Amino acid sequence: MNWKLYLLSVAPFVHFSQGLLPELEIEPELSNNEQNVSPLSLPNLLNIQKLTELHENWNILGEVRLDTGRLLIENTGGIWSIPYLEGTKDWTVELVFRSTGSGTSDLQFSATNGLSFWLINPDNSLPISSQNVDNFGGPSEYDGFQFLVNNQDINGLKIFNNDGSKRVDNKLEKSVGSCAFNFLDSSIPFTMRVSYSEPKKWFKVQIDNELCFKTDQIVFPNDISNFVLGITGSVDKSSKEIFEILRLEVWNHLTNDAIDDHGLMSEGQVHVTVASTPEEVVPSRIVRESLLERNRKHREEIQRQIQEDNNSLKDVHQKLDHLEIILETLEKSVSYDTKSIDSQIQELKLVQNEQRKIVSELGKNLENFEQTITQQYSQMLGAFSKLNEKVIGEVREQHYGMEELSRKVDLLMSNHREISDQYKHQNAHTIESREDMSNLINSVVKFFLIPVVIALIALTIFVYKVKHEIKHSKLL
Repeated sequence: MNWKLYLLSVAPFVHFSQGLLPELEIEPELSNNEQNVSPLSLPNLLNIQKLTELHENWNILGEVRLDTGRLLIENTGGIWSIPYLEGTKDWTVELVFRSTGSGTSDLQFSATNGLSFWLINPDNSLPISSQNVDNFGGPSEYDGFQFLVNNQDINGLKIFNNDGSKRVDNKLEKSVGSCAFNFLDSSIPFTMRVSYSEPKKWFKVQIDNELCFKTDQIVFPNDISNFVLGITGSVDKSSKEIFEILRLEVWNHLTNDAIDDHGLMSEGQVHVTVASTPEEVVPSRIVRESLLERNRKHREEIQRQIQEDNNSLKDVHQKLDHLEIILETLEKSVSYDTKSIDSQIQELKLVQNEQRKIVSELGKNLENFEQTITQQYSQMLGAFSKLNEKVIGEVREQHYGMEELSRKVDLLMSNHREISDQYKHQNAHTIESREDMSNLINSVVKFFLIPVVIALIALTIFVYKVKHEIKHSKLL
């Protein structure tokens, strides 16, 4: 629907109605942003350049960073207000948040991933510090309320109350109230509104203008000036979910949106209660109305139409504000996604360059290794050839020595035969001299030939071993 055309068509009718009824005063209603806002509210994050600009009114703990008009909570972190909640009988708090989680990959971290909004008395709670963050970024023992958004037991919001004397288990059965809604896989932010009114006797929680929880059994003490606000989050290290804080506003009165419930949220669905209008009863007889009566009815009809138009304009304003928030969030998301994609592309380029360098170094190392193997192989072949030549030379020398020794032995044997023949033919010598000479010759033969034979055997064994080693080296 074209909202601009609708507004242009309604405006002339409003001016015309005011011309007919000059006594009717129509006061324009101020939006929540135009009303008095408490110092506890976060400033416009689009106007913040550095996270340190929040240090005047907020303590920042853990991993919280500022990015294009939003606070991002990664791993474990949070912010806590330095000023206290002023002691008024009526107040309203609105928190606009979004989760980048996915139902396919982040639903498994329901026990660790969660966003908490706190309203606690720090004097009766564990110290607010980076050491007490085991309860989704906040203290496990506290005096006040914890509004927990996670996917454990149900997908949505669970409200816990504690007096600071014990540790509260974040289970659904321990909560004082809850409502289901799916905040994963959503590019649209959610608005959580917490309001309290002592005169009206209510404590109410709304999600996107739909009633989530309401009770008249909770009464705050008159001196509530020592209560602080906190927004904390916890994300598993293996999860890529990020909690975004877009806006936090606090009023010292009830806003119109806090008073008006557009519907009832139950199990993730919105149930709207519509009051039926009784039908007018037509009297059995016709009564002639006076001119004054007809003018009164005409004025009432015009006033009713003006009221309906005002309500329509109010709804249009609210929807336009909601659309503006959605457009801003989408623009921020696109900008954030673009930056993320650019950073990932740069990281991929760096990784690709590193891989190219590694591949180039591996190629150079492979070439050096091939050259080294080739050089060592050529050196080994040269060494084997030299060793082969040396062994062959030694074998030839040993063979030549054996031949020389064999010739000498043959010469000795021939000399021995000649000498024995000479002694046989000598008859002048006596038998004793012959026996002595024979013994002498036998002794000479014994002490000379036996070492020669042993040397021949040893030389033969050595030659055999040398040949065997040569064959083995050739096989290698």
